[in-house]
Amino acid sequence: MKNKVKPDYQIIQNDEIDLKALWNVLWTNKLNLSYITAVFFGLGIIYLIFSTTLYYSNALMIPEDSDGSTSMTSMLSLASSFGMDMGAPASEGPTINMVDYVTSRRLQDLILEKTWMNKNGETINLFQQWDIGDTTGMLYGLKTSLKSVLNSEVKTAEEIRLQMLYAGRGILLERISAKKTETGLLMIEVWMEDPLIAKNMVTFIIDSMLDFIKEVKVARSKINREFLVKRMADVGFELKEAEQNMTDFQKDNRRVADSPELVIELANLRRDVEIKTQLYIMLQNEYELARIEETKDMGGLEVLDEAFYPVEPGKPQKALVLLLSVFVGAIIAVPGYLIYRGIKLQRAD
Repeated sequence: MKNKVKPDYQIIQNDEIDLKALWNVLWTNKLNLSYITAVFFGLGIIYLIFSTTLYYSNALMIPEDSDGSTSMTSMLSLASSFGMDMGAPASEGPTINMVDYVTSRRLQDLILEKTWMNKNGETINLFQQWDIGDTTGMLYGLKTSLKSVLNSEVKTAEEIRLQMLYAGRGILLERISAKKTETGLLMIEVWMEDPLIAKNMVTFIIDSMLDFIKEVKVARSKINREFLVKRMADVGFELKEAEQNMTDFQKDNRRVADSPELVIELANLRRDVEIKTQLYIMLQNEYELARIEETKDMGGLEVLDEAFYPVEPGKPQKALVLLLSVFVGAIIAVPGYLIYRGIKLQRAD
């Protein structure tokens, strides 16, 4: 007959949990519980050893309130109220969203193709930092040899470059971000392995954003100015034609006052000249304003807080990770040990 192992304390009695017995079981086996907690503490240490240390830097900017198209819109509305179709300037377009720009391939490729200086004074690119496309390693040589044995297609240099860019973009999507704060400010955030690269990358993103905004606005201003020049030429021709029509009418009709119909027709011709004159003056004013706008600072963003040099790593937070490891271990230790104890007692019966 097998010896039955009886528990020292019956935790469940009459289908109810005896809290005193539960406490006695846990206290008696506190060493086993500490072993389980220690395992989770060890897992936390292993995580810290193998996790990537990242430094955090950010910057705050004040975005522009308007894209500067108010005056042109007002002029077009006024012209439409007179029944004149002015068309629409090709410069009008969607507002530039800087949050989307930060996650764009355009910016990502600029960052990946740039050479960075780390805190040790070494110049590297991010492909080297992340070991992307390393052709000197043993693993790369093994993969190349295996492909040649299997007659697999070997990638061209351009395909390798595109593959490297694709891999780099995937990492950058997790390392850089932009968001609007509750007060409407634009925050740029960067996480990198090197503190100097993190700081310089934030500054580079801001400079790139300013260059992009300026490029877009200059292009829009140029198109807007060319639109105004064309409309001035068209309206100028229409104004001369209206003036000539009124002059010819007055020459052909010396006694306009004797005919109510001629009076009305002359009034219509005179109104047509006045409308086209006012429209031509408005176009001239808009043209001068467009020329002035092209000479202005077209950045559209003001830096409130510049990027800072992170002294301490932002991730992982060692104290927090270890504290959570102990906490989770302690939480799991209790039900884990009780389940183990229950299975052991069932086998002993």
